[in-house]
Amino acid sequence: MKQITVLVAILLFLVTPGAISFNDNVYKTTSSVHQDDGIINITVLEVWSMLESEADGVQVPVDDRTFQEYFTERLATPHSYDKPILYPLQLIERPFFMNIFFFLFEDKEIIIYCRSSNRSYIAGNILFENGYQGVVYNMVGGINAWKAAGLPTVKGFGTDDYLDVM
Repeated sequence: MKQITVLVAILLFLVTPGAISFNDNVYKTTSSVHQDDGIINITVLEVWSMLESEADGVQVPVDDRTFQEYFTERLATPHSYDKPILYPLQLIERPFFMNIFFFLFEDKEIIIYCRSSNRSYIAGNILFENGYQGVVYNMVGGINAWKAAGLPTVKGFGTDDYLDVM
């Protein structure tokens, strides 16, 4: 999985992301487990519970923010096998990289998140519109809600220990 992350990081440097404007009203909700257009919206506490529990299978957290945002701060997860994988929205929007995404995460349950859940909602819609067959959870409120709930984050290249617990 580390090789995949390194490959995606290299691809990020090769691709110049286009400017994207986001509508602040794309998606606003505080409700728990709400399905919209195939995307299942869940709270940060539900995400933590899913990642913590091994009984319900493995969900893959996907951070669709920029490379800089990812290394500035991201989710710290309870297990070494469920670390967030960086796959920016700018890549998901491009057919070539979307195909790579489909190959990497084919039929998997992913938990997609960004800063506030706007980009992750857009990414989830793009995936479904292009035929993604896996389960997509959108973490409502993004990493902002994660930190507000006092859940752990990690910075830089990270370690197995939480570097910043609020």
